Amino acid sequence: MALNDHNMKRLLFIFFSIVFSHSLLAQQKPVEIFYEKSEEGFVFFGRNIEQVPYMVQINFKNLQNLSSDSGDKTFIRTVQPNASKQKLLEIKKQSEEKGTSFDFNFLYTIGDPSLKVDSDFPYLLPYKHGKRVRVGQGNNGSGTHRGINAIDFNLEIGDSIYAARDGVVIEVKEDSDTSGNAPKYEPYGNFIKVYHEDGTLGSYVHLVKKGSLVKKGDRIRKGELIGISGNTGYSSGPHLHFMVAQNRDFQNFTLPIKFLNYENKLFIPLESKGYYAYHPGKPDFKVEDKFQESEFEGKIEPSSLNNKIEFDSKEYGDYILIYVDNGMKTEMSGVLKLQLKNLISTKKLPYKFSVPAKTRMYLLALSPDDNGASFGYQLSGEFK
Repeated sequence: MALNDHNMKRLLFIFFSIVFSHSLLAQQKPVEIFYEKSEEGFVFFGRNIEQVPYMVQINFKNLQNLSSDSGDKTFIRTVQPNASKQKLLEIKKQSEEKGTSFDFNFLYTIGDPSLKVDSDFPYLLPYKHGKRVRVGQGNNGSGTHRGINAIDFNLEIGDSIYAARDGVVIEVKEDSDTSGNAPKYEPYGNFIKVYHEDGTLGSYVHLVKKGSLVKKGDRIRKGELIGISGNTGYSSGPHLHFMVAQNRDFQNFTLPIKFLNYENKLFIPLESKGYYAYHPGKPDFKVEDKFQESEFEGKIEPSSLNNKIEFDSKEYGDYILIYVDNGMKTEMSGVLKLQLKNLISTKKLPYKFSVPAKTRMYLLALSPDDNGASFGYQLSGEFK
């Protein structure tokens, strides 16, 4: 398709937008490229209706009697937020004696190629200050995270989501209540997407229906309550999928970001480990990270059961503590049997015990053998 001075045909615009994981294509085009005729040739401008910058690649073909000062036919430019008519480039006539014509198309995506990613930025864990949550899947995880950097936090449906970093909300989806453990359910995941000042984009995914507390265009602060966690989209169970990505050369690259812990140190979360959210400026909280078995052995408490006996458990840091709760009126003896996957017991198994009447008592603890892998256990026992 050609353009000339006397017969300007309709331009073919090729629009391209990077589509992030768990996203749908936006219906409204945020960026337009247009031109005006000048005395020397043609001047090209950009229009951006969004509050974040967009990178554009403008490609020229079949330049007839026209050229740029550099002689290039491909140009990368940044269209600034809310720009109505930003000059991007100019192509000039080579000869006043001849006519001119050209074809062009362009690509665009969110970001500014001049920005440098802050690889040591201290992200906040995106859940309530003082709350400890285990990582279900980490960077390049064993399940759906193969080849990508993303963290799945084991939040329950209804848990609060907090902003991990300041930014501008660029997209919200919250109309779905559909989920399933198959890729076909990916488009149904609710999410909030946030643009950060270094050009990266954070995605908070699997929110409940109507679970966003922010809207497109809102400027949010780190530690601000922004949403409600759920189980929508491609998901095997309730959790929050959090991911930070950067657009480079019109490709989407996920980043292994670092989080701030309660000791003001940076860390990269590991699969199966639990972490306390620390939001600076909030009150101190009790940390249960350093397990000492001697603090639990020999301690007993009243049973909450009536005429039955059973095992129960609780998490303490990265440990799983196993208890026996005897609601019977007599002392009971028993044997605890465990089948372990990537877990180590603090006591030799099977474990024999005696528990007084109407008493709940600590038995042993389990800890991950490899903190970067998933774990599990099956528990059974005999009583007499």
